[in-house]
Amino acid sequence: MKLLRLIPIVALMIPVVASAGDDSRWLHVAVDDDGDRVRVNVPLTVVTAALPLIEADEFHHGRVRIDDMDLEPEQIVTLLRAIRDAQDGEYVTVEDGRDTVKVRKEGKFLHVDIREDDDDTVNVRMPIEVLSALVSGEDDELDILAALDVLSKYEGENLVTVNDDGAAVRIWVDRKNAQND
Repeated sequence: MKLLRLIPIVALMIPVVASAGDDSRWLHVAVDDDGDRVRVNVPLTVVTAALPLIEADEFHHGRVRIDDMDLEPEQIVTLLRAIRDAQDGEYVTVEDGRDTVKVRKEGKFLHVDIREDDDDTVNVRMPIEVLSALVSGEDDELDILAALDVLSKYEGENLVTVNDDGAAVRIWVDRKNAQND
């Protein structure tokens, strides 16, 4: 089932797009796949309270240690800080004849757009201010709690959309405690 393939994407994106702040803000995830539906509506205060309690592998106290990657942690943080401070523009375009990946900075957002030849798409729209909060900690970690706090300002805007072979995923933050379908 295609829906099962999308669950890891959703699970990985929740800590990135959830936020803290005003208790009237909610994180929403909607997944639709061939008649199957998943709806997640979580108060941001619950996410904020739960994150510091998670102690697993590289995740501690609302922060993720970013060692054990191909790049050194300091290189990753340096790269994210450089993107945060750079001017607008299209930074990366990869076209292999079938698929296209584009990374660009536009206004207050970093965009990652992936289009496959069968019209499957992934669009991530990350506020630069959230990126800045992510790299506000130590040089070998990402501060998820700081990023979550900032993200609450981006109410009602799609942060992640995925359209994959008839399946769709949408992630956003707003003040509604339910989704209107």
